[in-house]
Amino acid sequence: MINPRTKGANAEREFATWLKIKFKLEHLPQRNLEQVRFGAHVHSTGFDLQGFPPFAFEVKRQETLNRRSWWLQIVNSTTEEYPIPVVAFRQNRKKWRFLISAQLIGLNNGFMELEEREFIRWVEHTLEL
Repeated sequence: MINPRTKGANAEREFATWLKIKFKLEHLPQRNLEQVRFGAHVHSTGFDLQGFPPFAFEVKRQETLNRRSWWLQIVNSTTEEYPIPVVAFRQNRKKWRFLISAQLIGLNNGFMELEEREFIRWVEHTLEL
């Protein structure tokens, strides 16, 4: 069985590489090693990747989907420099999927899920503003 911390770190590196390739970034986004971890369970304060502002990424590589829990985790982790929360998640043998704020479509709270293609277009549009 793979150690959950190792699996999480591998997912963060995999996703950082995905971002660098898809958005032709000059530098690879870096793992946020300043996150606080408590005991045997990982409860992080802060987000997983730095280096692609304004997006604060929480990265998950899990078969069991806990979207609401993940969303609450990232919403509570944004900063002034990284104010836009995004959850990037992937299950085995599947493509990355993304959770972004439902406020973008006029709702007061919650999230909506995007596939890779739509996420890429949304990021490109957001960065043009």
